[in-house]
Amino acid sequence: MLSYLVRTIPVIVRATRNRDGRLVSRLERRVRFGEIDPNLHMNQAVYARVAEYGRTDWVIRSQAWQRWRSEGIKPVVAEQHIVYRRELRAGTRYLVDTRATAVDGRLLRVESVLLVGDRVHARDDTKLIFIGRDGVLAADAVQACCAGLLSEPLAIEAWQVVGAA
Repeated sequence: MLSYLVRTIPVIVRATRNRDGRLVSRLERRVRFGEIDPNLHMNQAVYARVAEYGRTDWVIRSQAWQRWRSEGIKPVVAEQHIVYRRELRAGTRYLVDTRATAVDGRLLRVESVLLVGDRVHARDDTKLIFIGRDGVLAADAVQACCAGLLSEPLAIEAWQVVGAA
């Protein structure tokens, strides 16, 4: 847990300083030496960590965290699916675009796309479930607690961003 906090605190501090209500998080990153595997590209486990940084930035910037905590609601990852399209080599600069795109019953869908320019290198689709004081929130309560937090998914065709990002 301590190493998680050490890695995540810089993201939290930056997001807190920029708590602007934006519904899209865009984190600029670089593949670090400690994140590569023997094939000299970013290790597959790091993609999940990077998506978590994007969700952390999004939840603070959008002010969802403040709202949820005041209501005693905790978001928890219920499902995560990552598609690896292109490798990210050591030293490569990339962007993590994260946004909440839909509510499906009791789950909030949060998408993170790792981009170099307009090319998609990986896509993370995470579904969050919400725990309240009395247990898992019902679908109508999830709709209410996520009201005003959704945005359109990033437009992607053939693993490339189309239109304005």
